[in-house]
Amino acid sequence: MKIKRILYRYIKEILPFKAAVAAVVISVVASATVSAVSESGKNIITHEMDAIGMNGMAVSLFNAAGENITDSDLYESILLMHDTDNATPVIVNTITAVFPNGVSVEAMGWGINEQASDIVSIKLIDGRMINTEDIKSNAFVCLIDESLAEKIYKRSNICGKTVTLTIGDNTIPFKIAGTVKKGSNILNNLTGDVVPDFIYIPYTTMKNLSAKSAFDQIIFTSENTDKEAAAFKQQLADISYRYKNKTVKLTNLSQHKEQISNITDTAFLSLFAVSCVAVIVCSISVASSVNTAVITKQKDIGIKMSIGASRADITREFLAAAIMACITGVFIALAIVFILIAVIEYFTGYIVSADYSLIVFSISATIVLTTIFSFLPSFKAARMPPIKALNRE
Repeated sequence: MKIKRILYRYIKEILPFKAAVAAVVISVVASATVSAVSESGKNIITHEMDAIGMNGMAVSLFNAAGENITDSDLYESILLMHDTDNATPVIVNTITAVFPNGVSVEAMGWGINEQASDIVSIKLIDGRMINTEDIKSNAFVCLIDESLAEKIYKRSNICGKTVTLTIGDNTIPFKIAGTVKKGSNILNNLTGDVVPDFIYIPYTTMKNLSAKSAFDQIIFTSENTDKEAAAFKQQLADISYRYKNKTVKLTNLSQHKEQISNITDTAFLSLFAVSCVAVIVCSISVASSVNTAVITKQKDIGIKMSIGASRADITREFLAAAIMACITGVFIALAIVFILIAVIEYFTGYIVSADYSLIVFSISATIVLTTIFSFLPSFKAARMPPIKALNRE
């Protein structure tokens, strides 16, 4: 019964401030939504940029005559660098694929190694990836785009089937080791606007069959995301003197990632500004509710002051009620936010992340501004002469 009385009294105290509670709920939900959208958006964009290789670099080596001499020695030199994580040579060649059912397609063939899936977005759907043994043995195995498998066989799992690939002047049967999801990755981007069907094979096999004397380029990830071509060339020169007079073309994809991140940060700041406006409007709304409550309870104020209540008592009463209304709105808003996040995660399977420091800042700012804006009408109520308050019609 005691809890019921406390709850009844609490509701009675904040009932005149229901508009303020609603304003706080809207403000905090808006701030939390901005936080969740911005943080989740950043995570999605970062993941996608990492998936397309934008956390790495692409390098090619040229001699004085401008000929591409990107070879195994350069690949081994890159692996020797202390700040290199993963690397894969890349050889690209247009190939013709003929399937057992007689269907023939033109596709873009990529020669890669077993680390390629750690650098670019090659997501396995069925079967297995290219492995170290395939690289060492120049194996005739390949990975097929899921979309290509669907187009030919109306299903994605075609592992174990044989496809005849024509690469250069060579026509060789290849075993399909796996099917991969066709999505954005750095290899797609290197083809330009047109994204053809892709077939991936070991780079050693591609090099032998295409009769290319050099890799098209080497893609690698590095701990040093600010690496410049000159510094990279110096690192190579420290490993081997042969690189001193060569032209190194280094494409730092992480710099593009930083530019895109700056754009997302600008968008976030715009949303944050809107959130700040919502907090200020909310605080003004709470102050307006306090002013309305002062007018409504003017007679009660007069009675309390007549029996000895001080100005500080009256000020504290209204200020406390405003803060209680604000905190009530905060808890209701947080409950709504957590329910929404749970529903979204349940139905989409996506884990919603949020910048909790922003949410804490928003809640703190709401409480502080509410206190500041509510002080004036509360103090105004305390300065009201008792006779004037009692004479309210």
